[in-house]
Amino acid sequence: MVSICILKGSLLKVRIIEASIKDDGDYDYIYDNAVHNTLNEYWKWAETSKGTVSFKKDYEDIGYTLTLCVDAVFEEPEDYALFKLTYGGKPFTKLQINNMMEGQFVHG
Repeated sequence: MVSICILKGSLLKVRIIEASIKDDGDYDYIYDNAVHNTLNEYWKWAETSKGTVSFKKDYEDIGYTLTLCVDAVFEEPEDYALFKLTYGGKPFTKLQINNMMEGQFVHG
């Protein structure tokens, strides 16, 4: 999988999470918790940086599976560039769950 950078109007996007998930309501709380845990480091970065970044969660049908996608959306090219230099551009593709049922997305 390749990171996605889209210039759409004035928005720049970086794909943070692109992971296949089960289409089952019983897993919703695990996925939401994993997204929160995965984005913690990015929220801290957003608080300390002077730019504006927001995160957008969406679901896409990629291939034959439902895919959870989370994008970081930037208004300024400078913020986008700093983010890419700090974190790279490879999205997390695999859900990792510990024995306490706490999840986090990792590189697959």
